[in-house]
Amino acid sequence: MLAALPAALLLATSGALLAPGSAAAAPGDDITDQCLEMSQNGGPWVKPAAFDPSGTDYIPIPGDEGTQLAFNVRNVCDLPATLTLFSESWSVSGGGTATVRGKLDGQVGQQFVIGPNANSSTRIELVKTPLAQNANVMAGFMIGIPAGEVLQGYEINPGWGLVLVEGEPVVVAPSAPTGLTLGSAEVEAGTPVKVSGKAEPNSTVTVTGGGATCTATADTSGNFSCNLTITTPGSHPITATATNEGGTSPASTAVTVKVTAKTTDPGGSSSGSLGSSTGSLGSLDLFGSLGG
Repeated sequence: MLAALPAALLLATSGALLAPGSAAAAPGDDITDQCLEMSQNGGPWVKPAAFDPSGTDYIPIPGDEGTQLAFNVRNVCDLPATLTLFSESWSVSGGGTATVRGKLDGQVGQQFVIGPNANSSTRIELVKTPLAQNANVMAGFMIGIPAGEVLQGYEINPGWGLVLVEGEPVVVAPSAPTGLTLGSAEVEAGTPVKVSGKAEPNSTVTVTGGGATCTATADTSGNFSCNLTITTPGSHPITATATNEGGTSPASTAVTVKVTAKTTDPGGSSSGSLGSSTGSLGSLDLFGSLGG
C-alpha cells in the first residue's frame, strides 16, 4: 500500500447563535454549525457535529488522483451563503508529497501539492460556491500523488474541511421597464419627445430609438422620464432597459413615434427684406429737407 488516507473532516465552528430559517447573522459570519446540514449515501440530514462520513477505498498512485470523500450538503437558513472546501493542518509523512483538490456541484477546483517545504498551517482554499437555502449540492474531496513521486509507504492526512459563511444578498438584474408613454406621438425631426415609464426604483434607465439615446434614474417609486431627440424622419420604435448592480434588463415593449421632416417658414425671408426697406426709408430725412 502506498499511502494510508484518514477520512477525518474538519468542520469550522461558529460562535453565533442562529436558528434554522432565521436571518439574524451578518455578511461574513461563520454559519456552519447553525445552517449547514450534511448527508452521505442517502442517509439522514444531520448537523456538522453529528456527521461522521466514511471515505472511499481509493488509494492513489503516482500521476493519478481520485475522490477520497464525498457527501451532500445543504443550507437550511434563509440566508445567502458561500460554501468553501479547504485543506488545513494536513500532514505527509516521510518527506513525501500529495495533491489535493475539491469539487462542488460539478465545479472542480485547482489542484494543490502538499508535502515538504509547504506550510501545513496555512488554509488552502480548494473550491467554493454560493449555496442558496435548501439547495442540495454534492461535495467531494480528491487526493492524488504527483507523477514524479518515487517514495512509497508514507501516510497522507489531507486535512479536509469546509465552512459556510453568510454572503451579501445576491443582486439580480431588474425586470424590463413597463408602461412606456410618449409626450407626443408625432414630432418634427430634432425636436425632443418626452419618454416616460416605470422601472425598478433607483435603476438607471436607458431609452433608445431612431439612433438616439437618453438616460434617466428611476425614482423611489420607479417613475422615470427623459427627452429623446431623433433627427431622422420616419416611424421609430422606442424601447427602454433598466440597469442595476446585478445587470441589465431585457428591453421593454416598444412604443412608436412618428418623426416628420423639419420645415421652414417661407415668409421669414420676405419679412426681413421689408424690414430692411423700412429702415432705408427711415434714413431719408424728408421732414428735414422740407424744412430747408
